[in-house]
Amino acid sequence: MAAKPKTVVVGGGIGGCTAAIALHHAGADVTIYEAAPVLMEIGAGINVQAVAIGVLCDLGIPVEKFHDPAQGDGILTSQVEYYTKDGIFIAGEAVGLNAGASHPQMSVHRAKFHNTLVAECRRLLGEEKVILNSSFAGLEKSEDGEEVTLFFKTTDKKEDLPPVTCNFVVGADGLKSRVRAALLGEQEPRYTGRTIYRGLCQVDQVSGDGNTVHLCGDEVGNFICYPISETQRREGKFHCNWGFNATRPHPGGQESWTALAKVEDIREELAAMGNNKFGGVTPLEMAERTEKIIGWALFDRDPLDSFDFGIVTLLGDSAHPLLPFGSQGATQAIMDAEAIGICYQNAMQAGTGVRGCVKAYSDLRCEVSGKVVLANRNMGSTAVLRVVNEKCKGMEFEEKKKWCEENGKALHDEVIQSYRASMPKSVRPARTPASS
Repeated sequence: MAAKPKTVVVGGGIGGCTAAIALHHAGADVTIYEAAPVLMEIGAGINVQAVAIGVLCDLGIPVEKFHDPAQGDGILTSQVEYYTKDGIFIAGEAVGLNAGASHPQMSVHRAKFHNTLVAECRRLLGEEKVILNSSFAGLEKSEDGEEVTLFFKTTDKKEDLPPVTCNFVVGADGLKSRVRAALLGEQEPRYTGRTIYRGLCQVDQVSGDGNTVHLCGDEVGNFICYPISETQRREGKFHCNWGFNATRPHPGGQESWTALAKVEDIREELAAMGNNKFGGVTPLEMAERTEKIIGWALFDRDPLDSFDFGIVTLLGDSAHPLLPFGSQGATQAIMDAEAIGICYQNAMQAGTGVRGCVKAYSDLRCEVSGKVVLANRNMGSTAVLRVVNEKCKGMEFEEKKKWCEENGKALHDEVIQSYRASMPKSVRPARTPASS
């Protein structure tokens, strides 16, 4: 094997780009192959936990690149507030810097966040090592198991591309991962009984302090909204990312998993949340202000026993797709990337090679990320909405309001904070302060 293994990351999303950056800093020779012919400004908002922002800062990407209005334009999130379906305040959760973390939690447009990572990949790896329009089609391992030949087709014309031989493969190609299928066979992901409707709209005044995430609803349907533009916050406005997580039957074939939706599809359910107003606007009014609503059928997969496939491994949604509770999707992919970079560097120094790296990475991340999958099936921190609905069943409005006032602190500690405390921590070794 070459002294410096040739490494390929299949998939150039948030997890794939972060993995490429981490591996580059660890000394790897990395190339990204991404299926999209063009990286477009698509998607909606995401929340990224403080621990993951800390990882990116450690990898040399300062917070300002994600926060500065001229770059990522993201919000430094201060708190998450939880309300009942009929508008009663349950509890507030301080997050990021407001909770004493060393880094902020961020609410940001996914495309701007991703573009920042892509730009860093191109700067570090070189333009020629971020290769687009390359859909993964298969792999073959060499007889000695020390090399893998990868096969790609152009995404737009389905034409064969020259095979790529490498020593290390990281599959970061999402929920429908073709790398995973090549390793484990075709396995349909598990439909969760939920669809999330998402959109972006403009609100003429900020909600709360302008840095707050709001949730309301119950276990059948729950609504989230939060700001994703620091520029508009400074102008006293609210560029609102919203999502409505609803109970729905199986959508059918894969082509139906993501589809344009109409306000009418969710009007009745959102109207029932009309006592909730964020920035002076109800959930239904937010949906009515939205030009394009997209419905995503929500799938996950049962946790794997291992991410160790010799000189091939999986990362992010390819390894452990998550339900969208607790702001963990991008966060856990970034945590995977941190771990794989550390394990690569340690393995190269120890002389255990790529196989040593993959085993150590699997040991660090497989079990803990599987626990997040299971915790999110139980609604993550959003489970507080279900708990209140169960405890207050049959209560009149004022009685329920009084119950929430008396029990909000306990719910914060027992439901919300117990979930947060169970989430995986950074695996980067603690830094020793320099002696004076």
